[in-house]
Amino acid sequence: MQQAPLIALLTDFGRVDPYVAQMRAVLMAAAPGVPLLDISHEVESGNVWQAGFFLAATLPWLPPGTVVCAVVDPGVGSRRRVALVEAGSRWILAPDNGLLSLVFSRPEGCRFFDATPAWVPESATFHGRDVFAPLAARLAMGEEARDLSVVWHGDDPVRFTGMEPVGGEGVVSCRVLSVDRFGNVVVNLDIGRFGRIPAGVALARPVGLPLSPVRTYADLGPGEVGILAGSQGYLELAVNGGSAAARLGLKTGDMAAFRWPGGETDAARA
Repeated sequence: MQQAPLIALLTDFGRVDPYVAQMRAVLMAAAPGVPLLDISHEVESGNVWQAGFFLAATLPWLPPGTVVCAVVDPGVGSRRRVALVEAGSRWILAPDNGLLSLVFSRPEGCRFFDATPAWVPESATFHGRDVFAPLAARLAMGEEARDLSVVWHGDDPVRFTGMEPVGGEGVVSCRVLSVDRFGNVVVNLDIGRFGRIPAGVALARPVGLPLSPVRTYADLGPGEVGILAGSQGYLELAVNGGSAAARLGLKTGDMAAFRWPGGETDAARA
């Protein structure tokens, strides 16, 4: 392997505590000259759903050869495995806790390896610094995956249920992937399959509500709830100048359902 063009970091560590700085310090020492990119350190604490969305939405924009170190790990110190995934031309290190569910559904497919260390020399509560960062640095400096991991065996990697929309009889059921800082609600209806939003679409769950298909947030009138193709590759619910999440009572991981005129509900059947 060649040296990676960068190492991308995704965590729920926040910026108040020294955790991100310590992780970056390990990477800078072990992989000198490799740039570091912060995808986000503000994932909701322990929210593996949201982390998986941030990862899948950002992955296509990263240069080929990038090493992603994604550490949202409520089970740190437990027997959960450390996954090393080759996704297209990029590499991902992450705990095997469902965080990779959306990545595994990518059309180009993945190869995955077990990079769980036999022995962890430092804190059992900070594997981001003591396990993931050293592995990411070695990979970024050109070590081969076979030198860092073994072939995955036993149970398949953890995948969340409900990651694929389910359709039938004019209704599409889906999952909330994330709520951004503006209150926009991102659902797992990808633009490739659901980008043609039909007239007459309506929210059926958690509340019954007609929706306005729009192209931009500014196309919505005051108090109007709209549905649009968002910049992250999925449909969004939005309120111009307000929070769709607050208006509809939705949060990351919740189920939602739409009345969807036309044939897309059959395409969504799991």
